[in-house]
Amino acid sequence: MAEITGGELLMECLAAQGVEVMFSIPDGTYNIIFKWIHDHGKEKNMRMVTMRHEAAGAHMADGYARVSGKPAVVMSCAGPGAANMISGVITAHVENIPMIAITTSRRTDLVNPNRGGMQVFDQVPAYRAVTKNSIYVTRWENIPDAVADAFRRAISGVPGPVHIDIAEDVVTKIKGDIKNAPPRPKVELVMPAANPDDVAKAAEMLVNAKTPLLYAGAAVVRGGAWEELEALADYLGIPVTASPGGRGALPEDHPLCIPTTAGMARAAAGQSDVVFVVGGRFGELDFYGKPPLWGTPENQKIIQNHIDISYMGLNRPVDVPLIGHCKVVLKQVLEAAKKLTDKREPIKKLKEYKDLITLGTNAMYATHAPEQDSPIVPGSMMKKTSDFFGKDGIMVMDGGNTSLGNAHINWIKGPRQMLWTSDFGHLGTGTPYAIGAKLAAPDKPVFMITGDSAFFFNVQEMETALRENLPIICVINVDHAWGMEKNSQNRTFGHNDYFVNVEHKPIRHDKIAEAIGCFGAYVTKLSELEPALKAAVDSGKPAIIHVEVDPVSNTKPAGLEMWVGAKSAC
Repeated sequence: MAEITGGELLMECLAAQGVEVMFSIPDGTYNIIFKWIHDHGKEKNMRMVTMRHEAAGAHMADGYARVSGKPAVVMSCAGPGAANMISGVITAHVENIPMIAITTSRRTDLVNPNRGGMQVFDQVPAYRAVTKNSIYVTRWENIPDAVADAFRRAISGVPGPVHIDIAEDVVTKIKGDIKNAPPRPKVELVMPAANPDDVAKAAEMLVNAKTPLLYAGAAVVRGGAWEELEALADYLGIPVTASPGGRGALPEDHPLCIPTTAGMARAAAGQSDVVFVVGGRFGELDFYGKPPLWGTPENQKIIQNHIDISYMGLNRPVDVPLIGHCKVVLKQVLEAAKKLTDKREPIKKLKEYKDLITLGTNAMYATHAPEQDSPIVPGSMMKKTSDFFGKDGIMVMDGGNTSLGNAHINWIKGPRQMLWTSDFGHLGTGTPYAIGAKLAAPDKPVFMITGDSAFFFNVQEMETALRENLPIICVINVDHAWGMEKNSQNRTFGHNDYFVNVEHKPIRHDKIAEAIGCFGAYVTKLSELEPALKAAVDSGKPAIIHVEVDPVSNTKPAGLEMWVGAKSAC
């Protein structure tokens, strides 16, 4: 075989790790990579998606990983490209999403020491702060080990992004024979089991509990453990609820599920005598596991599972720790429980929970999702959109009040069917998440419900969706303002007589869609929404549906009072 550049060796190594999609903008420091994709992409089953902004590319890789369960790759050039990309990498880091983030740096003769070259900053320590590891590669023969190490770190333990920085001359100029540095075998995930004695204690506690509860963290969805969760819940008849990031671990219309945003989820958390927290850490959106939203340590025992021991007892004392991968640990607990009891009917308390959930949900819909044609109440738009796409739809959320309202209005129909930056709250992730999701699940409908403020962070990526033939449907909740900041200013000022710097100039988002070449629709009445959604799907194009909503209703989304009250209580 002829000698190849470091860039070509890098791509051979990524292909050996099973990479199917990569996100990058062309650059002179690594155009050899784009040529490799042109020459070998079809043969290697690899696709290059060129986004319009590096941060959006990282969000696309993030969205792809959330739906596929596999790490994706994003690459940027030295200096400005690396600086742009880092915000998307930070989001993945905070939310434990596996990703390989690759940057080039300038030639080694320019940066060791820095001789005043353009587009130079110390990229490795900057990325080390927001990834599981940051590797600087200056030798051609080190590329295979660097790639294998990056994948091993990205998927092991608590997943997350890993950064590889490669000097420009290694990518484009230095060559070698691949026989001297062959791609390493594909890295496989190792899933550790929990201590058997602790598993036996946990099973006994669950079997003997009167009002047990399973609480699914984001790791259940991320780690593909939803079948094991359902099997344990079904065998012992235990209700299941989830953290915001764990929603969909059990479909929220499942007979054993207490939907996360139903008021009874909080009541069940407080009234249960034993809670099995699976793949969770009791963070802020879990209200730190503390009373009054949870039971007191005297009245409520906690079994906590996590793969990282540092999360054990972080915010709440733990009675039985189960250190291990949730997919394995759930199987262990089920097998231990089967030795103690036959299959059980659902606990008696569940019917009470379900009856109250029905009452509460109907009341919420009456207030926040009425069948009012005009002006449109945001919750009505959200519910009608989700209902239109049915059980197979993958829903992406973006925005402040829009995401808060949508989270409470719509139940999640299954695992990996809701994408939302629940821990970092990064606005603008919606459109790139939707693109990544569609790449991971091309046969499923992918729709986004977003606020108009959030949408404008990455509106340019609609051109990417069009160019890549990814017919995502973007439904925009348009109130021409930073809606959540109206809430904040109202609480800060003590009145709503005026707001400061929150209004936008009116913009027709459907006209932007048409200018790009996408499908656009303008909706001012609720009765117009379903025909617009059908026309968008029938167009076969990426779509923007501009929905004019009542701005007053938008300042009071579903869940606002509960969230503010819960935050105050904690």
